[in-house]
Amino acid sequence: MTFRKTTKHDIARVCEIFDGARETMHAQGIDQWTDGYPAESDIVADMEAGESYVLCEDDGTVVATCAVLLGGEVTYTVIEHGAWLTQTTDDEHTSYVAVHRVATDKTCRGKGLASRLLEEAAAIGRDAGKISLRIDTHRDNLPMQRMLARNGLTHCGEITLLSGAKRNAYEKMI
Repeated sequence: MTFRKTTKHDIARVCEIFDGARETMHAQGIDQWTDGYPAESDIVADMEAGESYVLCEDDGTVVATCAVLLGGEVTYTVIEHGAWLTQTTDDEHTSYVAVHRVATDKTCRGKGLASRLLEEAAAIGRDAGKISLRIDTHRDNLPMQRMLARNGLTHCGEITLLSGAKRNAYEKMI
């Protein structure tokens, strides 16, 4: 498998993967990624920022995707009902790598692809001098929470998205 930056040729496939993830979450009663989020415009914005990545089979087929942010995440500045493993000030918010929009092809679930995305994101973070990896997910997204626990992430508390929605926050040292 190959982990690489997303190209414009991948956009339609990444949209398909996001659509499948939305369908799965909806079927499981998880109120996450509603109203068309993430959309093609989110993928393009991630690509333009150099933050969108895909995981490909040996034949080049895109089977998973995520965004890897090295510049910090504004919604991670305040955490409630707990604390981050690594405490930072506003000036030091870039001591971690943030991972968003993790999704795998629905026909490939259970093959460890999301874990591979986290491994690759952690490697990017380490190469950039980061000391931890942070991620958040919906409180009802139990499959994601189990995957995060299997990968050594610790539930640290709750963050608030810009929309006002609450999310469980996780971190691990890298």
